[in-house]
Amino acid sequence: MRSIRQWSIPAKMFTGLAIVVVVGYLGGCLGRTDITGDEAVRIARAQIDFEPEHFNAELGRQGYPPKPVWAVTFWIVAKDGEGGFERRTAVEIHADTGEVLKIHSDP
Repeated sequence: MRSIRQWSIPAKMFTGLAIVVVVGYLGGCLGRTDITGDEAVRIARAQIDFEPEHFNAELGRQGYPPKPVWAVTFWIVAKDGEGGFERRTAVEIHADTGEVLKIHSDP
């Protein structure tokens, strides 16, 4: 195995860049938020006017600079056998402040 002194300058630069990207990615994607998933669901639930059969909560990043956002979706499956939804609403919650950012509803 070659020592790091024997590496070429491009190899050293590539290795350094790779470390920065990996640490930045893991820090950004896996970083801690002030609002938990359960809290996000509770906040989002107060924004809908129906009793959902199912829900899903996912943490992501949005914008630049990226801000942490919980996307919480509530739905009722259509009873007509055709698939789809009877009702569906998605609520975006700022994962650090708990602020409701957007509400998306299917008619």
